[in-house]
Amino acid sequence: MAAMQSGGRPRERLLYAFRGWIAFVAFMDLGTAFRSYIERRSFLGDHSDTQFIEGDYTISRIIGMYCLLKAIALVHCTLYIHYKPVVSMGGCSLALTMVFYATEALYFRSSTINFYVIFPCVLNSITLLGLIYIPKRLRLWEPNMDLDDENSQLLKQMTGFKRRRAKKQ
Repeated sequence: MAAMQSGGRPRERLLYAFRGWIAFVAFMDLGTAFRSYIERRSFLGDHSDTQFIEGDYTISRIIGMYCLLKAIALVHCTLYIHYKPVVSMGGCSLALTMVFYATEALYFRSSTINFYVIFPCVLNSITLLGLIYIPKRLRLWEPNMDLDDENSQLLKQMTGFKRRRAKKQ
């Protein structure tokens, strides 16, 4: 709680700035999801249109849903960055996205290497490196010996409440 109140220290400034960065990346994915539904075409280009029936936008909808799920995972990662499994989930979604873009452009050749492939890969790689480095540097996951867990704090408060209540009667 003390860390939340003292926003002037460099440690908290870095954490809040990085949380803002993750939220920005989530917002970019949300924009990609909406664009996939509005434009009714994929960022992958017109290479895949010849293989499907005219008016079938399945690939675009799948990419839109994936980007929406990734945005939700990154928002949770922003809010709960002090929980290691949530950060791991966010990192996995970033890594999977980079693998997706790379395989679509380089292996399957359903897209050219253009801005819509390079920019998300750069953004995701910076964010992934930050998710690996910043929580370790700030020691977010190390247990604090001076702080009790939430359950023991609640038990201490309840015993004090019972004592005060017993004195009133």
